[in-house]
Amino acid sequence: MNVIKKVPRKGQLVQVFAVISILIYGWTTYRFIQKLPSWLFYLQINETISNYSFTLVFNFIEVLLFMSLILLLNFLLPARFFSEKFVARASLLAICSLSYLIYLANAIGQSKSSQFPAELFQWTPLIFLIILLLAIVLPFLNPVQKIADEFADRAIVFLYILLPLTGLGVLIFLFINLF
Repeated sequence: MNVIKKVPRKGQLVQVFAVISILIYGWTTYRFIQKLPSWLFYLQINETISNYSFTLVFNFIEVLLFMSLILLLNFLLPARFFSEKFVARASLLAICSLSYLIYLANAIGQSKSSQFPAELFQWTPLIFLIILLLAIVLPFLNPVQKIADEFADRAIVFLYILLPLTGLGVLIFLFINLF
């Protein structure tokens, strides 16, 4: 019975899903646009479209995996730590942790191949613990909770673009791999 109380409402899940989608799809689109000019020199247009459709499919899988991690965290932590203000806490957790992962990806990309930045990863468990604590504590401040809730509510608009685009990407992905 206690587990049923911890299940977020459908609207809350959609809001958090939208925030995660903006970050993951946005980062991938940014990287895709960065690489597109060089790809145009040696890839045909159908290869470029297939590359982007593959990233859309894998982005959707990443969003689902990240959402499941947040839900698992919701079920493991006591209700007063996470479930009470689910949208604000999950949105802050998603924004902070995905931003840190983007920072790590940039740091790895900018390092030389012979000098992997291993020192960055020494602090990663502590940083994720700090991010989790901030996601739990910050929504106690009313302005922070309002901002996080409003951002998550407005992020749903992007799902009207991202989900049909992902559906098209799945169709292209299946067509390429089946035929």
